[in-house]
Amino acid sequence: MIMKKEKITESETYRKYAKKKNITQRTLDTYIYSLQQFCNANGKDLDNMVQEVLEEQYPYIDEQGRIHEYNPEYSKIDTYLNNTVNYLNEKGNSNNSIHAHLVRVRAVLAALNIKLPKQIELEKDTKEWYSLTKEDIQYVNSISPLHHQAIITFMAHTGIRTGDVINQFTIETFMKATYNYHKCDEVDDFLEKAPLDMVGYWEFIPQKTKKHKVECKVYNTAESSNLILKSLHRRKELLESENKKLEKSDALFTSRNQNFKAKMSEKTLTVLFYRRNQELRKHRLRLLKQDLDNGVISEETYHQKVEQIPVFHAHALRKFFITTLSRKRVDLRASALLEGHSPIMQDKSYVDNDKLDELLWEEYQRVIPALSFLKSEEDYEMSKTNKELTLENAHLRNENKKLEEDKLNMKEDFKREAKQLLDELLRENNITL
Repeated sequence: MIMKKEKITESETYRKYAKKKNITQRTLDTYIYSLQQFCNANGKDLDNMVQEVLEEQYPYIDEQGRIHEYNPEYSKIDTYLNNTVNYLNEKGNSNNSIHAHLVRVRAVLAALNIKLPKQIELEKDTKEWYSLTKEDIQYVNSISPLHHQAIITFMAHTGIRTGDVINQFTIETFMKATYNYHKCDEVDDFLEKAPLDMVGYWEFIPQKTKKHKVECKVYNTAESSNLILKSLHRRKELLESENKKLEKSDALFTSRNQNFKAKMSEKTLTVLFYRRNQELRKHRLRLLKQDLDNGVISEETYHQKVEQIPVFHAHALRKFFITTLSRKRVDLRASALLEGHSPIMQDKSYVDNDKLDELLWEEYQRVIPALSFLKSEEDYEMSKTNKELTLENAHLRNENKKLEEDKLNMKEDFKREAKQLLDELLRENNITL
């Protein structure tokens, strides 16, 4: 039995919960998905299970006249929750994901006054603690098509959450974020005139912090913009081949399944990350096996490193971004805004917004070398040094040129003054040449 989303949203249980709780639709969607897994695991409708559990909670008298109180540890709801754990385990969910699903399901049931058993203890996934490296993301990009490279690089270089990337951003949003570079309002003009190496500026309220109106102000790298731009040109060609048109209201990130028009579904993105994670793990295992066979590492170290292979998923890209900011010791006020977290200083009377915006730009520029997948930090440093040397050489050449011009002018001045002096002497002594 596969429970459809509509069956959950139409259920009495869900409607009661949604009415009671003041939470965003984005958050409700995560609850709906968890309730779908709960129903799929038990092969029953949500309302039917809730009704069964509520009826079981009433005390009853047996044939000997003894009163039996309800014990949630030995109940249907305990069975249903354990079935859910087993079902999600079989589907390959991590313990952290299973825990998140259980928390949501329990929240819905508790809101309906259902007495619940103790939480099921799950071991924490240590692999979730390890961060992706630049090399990991570089490898994933190398085996991904252009449209996937664009979204992966954008998420890694901005730290923006999946829901916002999918649901908030259109082509028009990208045009506005890079408007200073092209000054275009129409897609065709934009694609014709937009230059390479644009750095976009994104200012929005994330869905997760919408309730508290916490802003996110972040840039995206030129590297990321170039991939998005290239992806849009490719989409335009594909659409035109089918007599369709690319419009600024189209989703910024989409897929072939959506005919390169509508927003990419979260399921599509989940499948994408799941497959790339498998490929990354195979790649990392292959490299470790080579090191083991070549005697570079011991068998004990091999097994330790296998356990430390990170998981490639959407939130890992946000973690990569935030970890990079931390590693580069970005100013805490700037870091909070770039990440979309509550600002460190809330009192606006103590904050100069203009200076804060300057700080954001300076700090983001500083971390670009650490974020880049095309150049190493050493390459950036070398480029910076070369640029400084080029500027210094240009300055020296200008100085030399000026000295030569001054020298020539001095010669001309000397000749002119000598001639004037000679003419005066000749006139005073009535000498004619």
